[in-house]
Amino acid sequence: MAGHGQEDDAGGAGRVEGTGTPGDDRAPGAIDASSRRDFLKLGGVAAAGLVVGDAVGAAAGASIGHAAGYREGSVDIGAVPARSEPGFDHVVVLMGENRSFDNLLGWLYTPDTLPDGETFDGLAFGDYANTAPSGERVSVHTYSGPTDEVMARPDPDPGEEFPHVNTQLFGTVDPQGNAVSQVGDMQHPFNAPPAGSVPSMDGFLRDYWNNVTRLRGTEPTLDEASHIMGGFSPEQLPVLSTLARGFAVFDAWFAAVPSQTYCNRSFFHASTSHGFVTNKHAGGYDKWLDAPPTPTIFNRLEDAGISWKVYFDELQLVSLTGILHAPVLEQYWRTGRFGHMSEFFDDAAAGRLPAYAFIEPRLVYNHNDFHPPFGAMRESEVDGSEIADSAVSDVRAGEKLVADVYNAVKESATPDGSNALNTLLLITFDEHGGTYDHVAPPAATPPVAEDAPGEMGFAFDRLGVRVPAIAVSAYTRAGTIVHDEMHHAAVLATLARLHGLRPLTRRDAEARDLFAVVNLDEPRDPAAWPVVHPMYVPPNPAEDQVSDLKDGPHKHKPLSPPGRGLLGLLLARYAAPGTPEPETYAEAYEVLQKHGLGLFYPKVD
Repeated sequence: MAGHGQEDDAGGAGRVEGTGTPGDDRAPGAIDASSRRDFLKLGGVAAAGLVVGDAVGAAAGASIGHAAGYREGSVDIGAVPARSEPGFDHVVVLMGENRSFDNLLGWLYTPDTLPDGETFDGLAFGDYANTAPSGERVSVHTYSGPTDEVMARPDPDPGEEFPHVNTQLFGTVDPQGNAVSQVGDMQHPFNAPPAGSVPSMDGFLRDYWNNVTRLRGTEPTLDEASHIMGGFSPEQLPVLSTLARGFAVFDAWFAAVPSQTYCNRSFFHASTSHGFVTNKHAGGYDKWLDAPPTPTIFNRLEDAGISWKVYFDELQLVSLTGILHAPVLEQYWRTGRFGHMSEFFDDAAAGRLPAYAFIEPRLVYNHNDFHPPFGAMRESEVDGSEIADSAVSDVRAGEKLVADVYNAVKESATPDGSNALNTLLLITFDEHGGTYDHVAPPAATPPVAEDAPGEMGFAFDRLGVRVPAIAVSAYTRAGTIVHDEMHHAAVLATLARLHGLRPLTRRDAEARDLFAVVNLDEPRDPAAWPVVHPMYVPPNPAEDQVSDLKDGPHKHKPLSPPGRGLLGLLLARYAAPGTPEPETYAEAYEVLQKHGLGLFYPKVD
């Protein structure tokens, strides 16, 4: 299959000295009382034990002193040693869903707030607009209106598949029937322009107009369509903006593929999407399960004896990363390499974070992944009112997750394990999800030299749209802006060079790494790191009530695309062909209880 091969002769990357030696994380542990209660609540196996990570050794170094004056409730880390040289031993990645750089961080800096001597490729430094099919010019702007509505924009969800992105980047619809067709009905060349065309970034409004028309059957108003040109102000996203200004922000980080979630998440860890440019084909999601067993960075780390772990939401029972890479990761599903978010917070507090930790947001119930709203309005069985997914598509929920993860890293203070001084936190997003960005994606290195084009004729020779990326590290100066061209293979390149691992494909072999964010000789005292204050997040009554997911008042809430996709993968692996993809909380509950229960719990000896 096109685009799936591995470059065995890519050559190994040199090890960065002085980084410490990660230990094994396979020692068994016991379930604490709260974990056991939640496990039983979900119907798990009562006797199962968790496999938790041993402490990963910090690099040796002289102890540094810290001034008094910690904020109330912070951890005194005066005894935590600095590394022997600036850098990091542990990498934690939190990946959100479907937001472009301009949508979340485009207004981060203005000419009045820009650090001295710096530049920033944001929206306040130019005149950016798209033209609507009706002829009006719509400029970029910050969202305004009622808070609950603003935090769910754009609504409805933009198109994100390869043909939609082609229209967004190049302004092309070819053939014209593709304008209001479902992706599965679109025809060659799938809105792609002639080879060598330069993205004009002027088709976002046109594509959104077409997509809303397809979804609703009527054209949107200009005001509705203009939401695609909007973005959040720093005040509307206090957590992301505080961390981006307080540490490092990348203003040239691009997704791997100009298309959907699974393609980009696959590239993020495998440096290939096996030639795929869509999440699913007409028959479903089985193509990912039938893909060649191409190694991921997790396999490279495992083979080298270096610790790793994927953390996911407890209520959804299964890991998207684990299912997506099932051909090579299924062997680790029940070995403790996958764990719940409660384990992440425990591991961070106890200094047990692995060399590489990957965090999946909550994707199924009350998603906190930043994904825009999805799902048609429908009539409530309770009172006849209209209900939709928008009440739980809220960027404030994503901000709260980022804040929780950041604080866990900031307050980690185990001297001989993972801690705030030796851990790098990267916050990024899988793809732009159809939201506007003004920077044209650059050319890319195909994973396999001279490989045939993949799905829809794509040669993997250009990157996806720019996405947010923020790095938090004790050795990163506040106000850092990284202008180097980066893409999703940066984490692979970083881990390979940090631990002396062989690259996976040509894409990550040639990628830049994250070491540019290490620009201080002495670490910043975490007691003086920025304090983040998430905005009020409306309560999600279904979040902690498992029974409510099946029979309660929220049972008809529609799932977001990531949630549906995760369950689609699960069904492709375990259900009969043609089994309908779940669309509501109640249907999701049934699928997870039937097919997902116990898949990612450690085996009982």
